[in-house]
Amino acid sequence: MDAYYDVLVIGGGPGGTPAAMALAQAGKKVLLVEAGAGLGGTCLFEGCIPSKIFHETARRLRDINQAGTFGIQLPTELVHLDWHHVQARKREILQRRSGAAIKKVAQFKTLELLFGRAQLQGPRQAEITPFDGETITLRFEQCILATGSKPNRLPVPGADLPRVYSSDSILDINCIPEYLTVIGAGPIGVELAQIFHTLGANVTLMERGPRILGGVDEELARMLEQHLIAQGITLHVNCPVRNICHTGNGVFVQYDIGGDCDQVFATAVLAAAGRHARVDGLGLEHTAVKVGHYGIEVDETLQTTEPGLYAVGDVTGQPMFAHWATAQGLALARHLLGQPAPFPQAAHNSAAIFSVPELAMAGLTEEQAMAAGMDVAVAHYDFSQDARAQIGGHANGLLKIVYNKSDRKVVGVHVLVDGAADLMGEAALLVRLGLPLEAIAGTIHPHPTLTESFVQAARMALAANMSAGH
Repeated sequence: MDAYYDVLVIGGGPGGTPAAMALAQAGKKVLLVEAGAGLGGTCLFEGCIPSKIFHETARRLRDINQAGTFGIQLPTELVHLDWHHVQARKREILQRRSGAAIKKVAQFKTLELLFGRAQLQGPRQAEITPFDGETITLRFEQCILATGSKPNRLPVPGADLPRVYSSDSILDINCIPEYLTVIGAGPIGVELAQIFHTLGANVTLMERGPRILGGVDEELARMLEQHLIAQGITLHVNCPVRNICHTGNGVFVQYDIGGDCDQVFATAVLAAAGRHARVDGLGLEHTAVKVGHYGIEVDETLQTTEPGLYAVGDVTGQPMFAHWATAQGLALARHLLGQPAPFPQAAHNSAAIFSVPELAMAGLTEEQAMAAGMDVAVAHYDFSQDARAQIGGHANGLLKIVYNKSDRKVVGVHVLVDGAADLMGEAALLVRLGLPLEAIAGTIHPHPTLTESFVQAARMALAANMSAGH
């Protein structure tokens, strides 16, 4: 007789695991199937966490190299990077976090965890092939697809050469490359370009578009471009890659620029060409689930085109963030339990790019707001005048608060400064609640902190509006 579950959750990442636990906590019989080595998904094993471990190592090294600025004289010539130790520390942290997640899941009596492959055989049936057992067939009432994403393949000749890495595989590289060429200046490309540059690589960053970080506030992206160049990273924009060819000690990356063809030598290449939904092998052909260009198609309740089958996180396309997947997963769990479930809205999402300096955002850019028909203005704050930024030695940055002219309610916050990521909690709250500038200006923020930038920007914008008679 087939096994039966109320809910089958395929994918144990930041979308699937919280949903499974929330449903089990309410008494639902849930099976969580994960095809990886542990719980955590793309974020833990291939994205957020390992890259930020490298980021933290690079930050410590950068602090040592800049110690003289703060009156600390160090024998920097004795500083040595032990890359094998960095990799070992990464593996230990990932194993610890995955192990903690497995222990947490085990606390729910009605939640079963299997490591293996799941393939749908129909709208209410699936085959599960555990890594340590025989294939089983089960039936379910509802299913949540949370299988995440995987890197896009760079569509150029030579992309499969041994020295060409994806954003996943480069996290396991066994040494810092002497010459690294990063193809793609999105968030992943920018972050890893700066990390490896700080750790000792000569880095060339290439982008086929007119600027880095397309879709991010243009003014802040242009400012970050100047930081990249000042830090010693070679930046090329408007330069589509034509070919990657092998040479004795590395590869040549050939690209078009200004109507001509040029090339750059690299001992390693990172193809940061974005990510796409992981749907292969799921058995979607046995269902009515539709997969579009960006991922599985879902409605406003995250239900696919097959009733009873739902999808959350990267597998549904952009935005691809761990916190977004978790918000979707928890909202979906409430919905399936018949509880009020305000599903997350993209216009309220927040994100951080862990560049140097950090670039973070919540809500809409000025361009996006205007495209949506809003009549908006922008409140600015220059961090060169900020006490905390001056003390920390990172006073070259900018805050932008996008707000409606009519009621001065905030629709977007965008920040470029070291520490910007830690400002996004307040920024996301401002955007989600649609609070006006007056609420920000009237809220006492501690001094000296970067959070004061919100107050200063709001006060200056309100003063300008008053003097203009608005």
